[in-house]
Amino acid sequence: MTKKENREVLLKNKKYFIIKFIASLLIRGSLLIIPLYYSYLIDELSKGNFNAAYKMLLMFFIFTLIYRLLEMINQKTYYSLYSNLYKTYAKLGLKKTCNNSIYSLSRFSLSEYSNIMSEDFETLSDYYATLVIRIVEILEAIYIIFYFFKIDLLIGYLTLLISVVVLFILIYSNNKLSRTNQIRKNKHDKRISLFQELLLSIKEIKGFNIFSVAQERTMNTLDDYVKANNKLNIDKYNLKQLSLGLIDVFQCIALFIGIKLLIDGKTTLGVLTIIYNYYVKLNALFLSIITLFESNINVKVARIRIHKLFQYANNNYEKDTNLNLTNGSIEFKHVLYGNKKDPTLNDVSFKINANTFNIITGVTGSGKSGVFDLLLRYNRQHEGSILIDNQDIASYGNKINEIISGVTKNPTFFNISIKDNLGIFDANFENIVYYAKLFKIHDYIMSLENGYDTILLTDGSNINSDVKYILAIIRVLLKRPKIMLFDEIFDFLSKDLSDLILEELKNLKEDNTIIIITKNKNLITSNFVDQIILVDNSKIIATGKYQNLLKQDLYKKI
Repeated sequence: MTKKENREVLLKNKKYFIIKFIASLLIRGSLLIIPLYYSYLIDELSKGNFNAAYKMLLMFFIFTLIYRLLEMINQKTYYSLYSNLYKTYAKLGLKKTCNNSIYSLSRFSLSEYSNIMSEDFETLSDYYATLVIRIVEILEAIYIIFYFFKIDLLIGYLTLLISVVVLFILIYSNNKLSRTNQIRKNKHDKRISLFQELLLSIKEIKGFNIFSVAQERTMNTLDDYVKANNKLNIDKYNLKQLSLGLIDVFQCIALFIGIKLLIDGKTTLGVLTIIYNYYVKLNALFLSIITLFESNINVKVARIRIHKLFQYANNNYEKDTNLNLTNGSIEFKHVLYGNKKDPTLNDVSFKINANTFNIITGVTGSGKSGVFDLLLRYNRQHEGSILIDNQDIASYGNKINEIISGVTKNPTFFNISIKDNLGIFDANFENIVYYAKLFKIHDYIMSLENGYDTILLTDGSNINSDVKYILAIIRVLLKRPKIMLFDEIFDFLSKDLSDLILEELKNLKEDNTIIIITKNKNLITSNFVDQIILVDNSKIIATGKYQNLLKQDLYKKI
């Protein structure tokens, strides 16, 4: 995340920052006033002015109640600021996630990405939400130092000296703690990743009876994390005790000087109580500053991880390209995609006319699915260009997905009901039921305990596999994009189901460009297919109808 992006997030929440700043000023101001009235109370009592003492007690009581009320308001302002910051950061994080290529996202483990979206954005939100009151507390500490100068120059200089010394210690220790925390965070990611791996691999662990291996690996990872976590916490605790201990020493020195002034008749007992109370506050204020430094350590690590998510995101997200397409033609021009040394597509060029039925085929590993990845902008090519209606696909930004949608060979769903998953694309439930009946899955869905309200697991593993694929196909048909892609989906379906779906797609060809990636011979040889694009060894070796490929003796490559 750039400084500009972070500044924009903060500016969007400036109203909450102002409210929080005012609330913090009021609460810290009341905390400075309360000891003053207590000192006046002590002075009046020592003089025998009991009526005046009662008045001071009343003022002390009133400001104490005001302080408690302000504390509740202050806490509410903190959570308002924190929650709005977190939602703004999370919204930006989601946007950057969608703007990353699948290749870029593959650099993250599931745990690392989860920690960024939850823990790291929370860390930033908490840091800036508490930074406001920390700034006010620093102003409060400056006021206390000046007040001590007013009481006695020596006490003032001593307080200023210890404040500078403690600040120097904190700043000096900050970099060391940052490095330790970075190590701890890395160990933390590995720990979470291992727990996820353990759950996902439980079948293999049981099936191969390798619990001892899994246990040893897990315990070694846990041991590494515990050691790093302990070191960080012990270092932080020792730093805190050293800093606060030094302030305690200087508090005793200041009180000793105050007692001497009292004996010499140069001050009052009430002022002595102020010295004590303000040093207690100074101790608490430096404790807050220490907490701020600790938060800053976490923020440094969070920013590094967030930057990793943000750095490769395409920033052309909001490009407003005309989407009123009348065609739906596609052209690849000398496209290089994948690992440059071993590309998925190598200098690939081909054309697909609008409103046609196209098959992309080839042996496993030939590179045919690379076309799917590039058209849906999962990743970006290294070289060459991809045109939609003679316009570069990159110019559309993420709005390309309003034109092109597809079904992957491993479809996933939201962890919500069947009805709600499909309702995202068409809120008319009758249309959902229409396709379910058309493709013969309505009765199966109704046989489920909750029918269309059945909650889907993300991988769709709690329903029949054919039904899972058909639901993924229905999503595309409900959305009705200009260009429809199907990645080997028909290779997993029975012939009866495939025929039903293909019949519907043939009816749509008049208004839609349809591309199917498949090795299904029955589909490849169908006479309604307008073009077959044959991929072999990352290159296009032929295009045309099946009969043309037979004439070229290329059928063995299919």
